[in-house]
Amino acid sequence: MNDYLDVLEKFKDVKDILDLYNEVLLLREYHNARLYQEMMEYIDHLASKYWIEKVAWNLRNTQQPITCEQAYINAETFLCEKGAKLIVSKVIDYKSYLSAEELKLLDAMLAL
Repeated sequence: MNDYLDVLEKFKDVKDILDLYNEVLLLREYHNARLYQEMMEYIDHLASKYWIEKVAWNLRNTQQPITCEQAYINAETFLCEKGAKLIVSKVIDYKSYLSAEELKLLDAMLAL
């Protein structure tokens, strides 16, 4: 397993995690369909929605994306970290629901 979406999927019964899961799916849909204008507009929407988290993210990640591909990777990484933080903060005893491999992935997600 190396896709954080698989970990998020386990906790889709938590509304905030379900919302984030769907945001990742839509971002990937735009990217995979090469709908770059829509993808960039969606990334702007996410940046507005997660304004505080975006500010903190940009303080740690000072090199801004230049290309659409870089923007996609940056947004995916941001959502990955956001998902890990949601799991830790919203799911009581989350570790009991995850395999050792999934726990390693979650730790990596938190270390972004």
